[in-house]
Amino acid sequence: MQINLTRLKLRPQQSENFYLEEQGNNDYWKGTGYTFLDKIVVDLQVENTGQMFLARGNVKTLLGLPCSRCLKDTSIAIDTDIELTMASAGSAGKPDAEDETIIFQGDMVDISVPVHEAIFMAIPIIPLCQTDCRGLCPVCGQDLNQGQCSCLQKEIDPRWEKLKNL
Repeated sequence: MQINLTRLKLRPQQSENFYLEEQGNNDYWKGTGYTFLDKIVVDLQVENTGQMFLARGNVKTLLGLPCSRCLKDTSIAIDTDIELTMASAGSAGKPDAEDETIIFQGDMVDISVPVHEAIFMAIPIIPLCQTDCRGLCPVCGQDLNQGQCSCLQKEIDPRWEKLKNL
């Protein structure tokens, strides 16, 4: 995913909008069970400050991933903000190890890595197929969203028995 800064380089203190669509690369999610179900859409406004380029915008896509409770495939819509700092190799100076500035040569800037990072950071810690997902039975593995299983329910610890009377 690349943006072309040819025109914006010639206009300091100006900004330009970029709209990018690209099919997501599922190799990025290798081994996670996640897949891109739709294109990655990036809408950016890039400003030329005279020394560097500042970009602010939005990233949208649709991911397929397993529910954390019942393991059923589900989809999660990703809609997150993104901010980037970019500088030409000649004007960048020495980047710090902590500096997240994208250093580029020429007029094309590859923003694939920060876009994928923004998507990754927007994934819920516990993705669910539905907010009231009941998950799997810990004994037999039955999907409790499909119906109750026939496993015996655990006896309540006698030390907690008095709490039932409250």
